[in-house]
Amino acid sequence: MASFIARLRAPVIVALGVCAHAALRPLACGQDPGPDPRALRVVVWNLRNFPGGHDRPHLRDRLEQLDPSVLALQEVLDPSALPELLPGFRWHASAAGGRNGQHLVIGWDPERVDVEQLIEHEALAMGGRVRPALSGHVEPHGSGADFHLVVVHLKATRSGHAVRREQWPRLASVVEDRVRTDGDVLVVGDFNVAGGPQHSADDELDALRHALAPTGLHLWETTGGCTAYWDGSRRDRWWEPSRLDLVWSAGLAHLPEQRHRAWSGAHCAHHACAPFSASEHHPDPDLHGISDHCPIVIDLPLGDHDP
Repeated sequence: MASFIARLRAPVIVALGVCAHAALRPLACGQDPGPDPRALRVVVWNLRNFPGGHDRPHLRDRLEQLDPSVLALQEVLDPSALPELLPGFRWHASAAGGRNGQHLVIGWDPERVDVEQLIEHEALAMGGRVRPALSGHVEPHGSGADFHLVVVHLKATRSGHAVRREQWPRLASVVEDRVRTDGDVLVVGDFNVAGGPQHSADDELDALRHALAPTGLHLWETTGGCTAYWDGSRRDRWWEPSRLDLVWSAGLAHLPEQRHRAWSGAHCAHHACAPFSASEHHPDPDLHGISDHCPIVIDLPLGDHDP
């Protein structure tokens, strides 16, 4: 487990105790407000080398509770194992997955959305060393604005900082092409903003903002502040929160500014992004049974069309 957790070193600022106030809306604590029939739900999740020892019934239950219209997945070793999780979904996996075969996947409910123009962007794979990007054009049935979805999984670990910086302009080029085509773009995934040997995670995020600014991308807030956990520098079974998974958008002019917010579920919500103790002998069912990363949920309001 340590091999894939060791990269999770981006710090997160946690507001402890805020979820104790019952007057707060569930979203304020990173808890699922429940499926909204007026929204198109996109769920982003790094599944930690699925299906390697996962508790598949528990993962299936989690996905059914989240009720996504679109899934954007990372670290899928065997895409053929996905259909059992959400029967009826359609799936498209990247052909490449870097040296460790970690494919990106877009899945969707064909009764609610169409996803077309699926493209694998090899430029981000750095000659096959790491993962490509994967994009598709999402069009809701009946109502709602269509948009391009871009899924990424950038180079991991603090030692991979230099490679990630090389990937940024390549991602910017992909986004600029999508913006010229449609104008509405959602970019999601594991950006691994862990910092580098001489850079903090905050430094890296600031540099990433600057690199992507010319594309018009806007970084969304993640309610709760964390998106993953790592096992801490002391390795004493205390798991520390981290923010590695990000949501960005360009265009989406129909979306009010206050709706530019995603929330993180599973163990991020359960523990309110605070450190917690767990081990393989006393496991957290989401952390140990599914992934160190949490599902990131985006609700895009329906009922609005592109002008």
